[in-house]
Amino acid sequence: MQFQQGTYPGKSVDIKPRKARQTQIRVPKDAVSGQTIHIVFQATDNGTPSLTSYQRVIIAVR
Repeated sequence: MQFQQGTYPGKSVDIKPRKARQTQIRVPKDAVSGQTIHIVFQATDNGTPSLTSYQRVIIAVR
């Protein structure tokens, strides 16, 4: 499922590695100052029942 949040009109942002404790986010070259990029991180534990947490990070392009 994809939905657009923020003001950056592009479809994707490069996140590598996607499933790791640490990751790097590359701001696209066509992003311009003043735009925002919203990224939602998801973490799920292995308990019973499993619990999932979400955290939104907002990147302000300068």
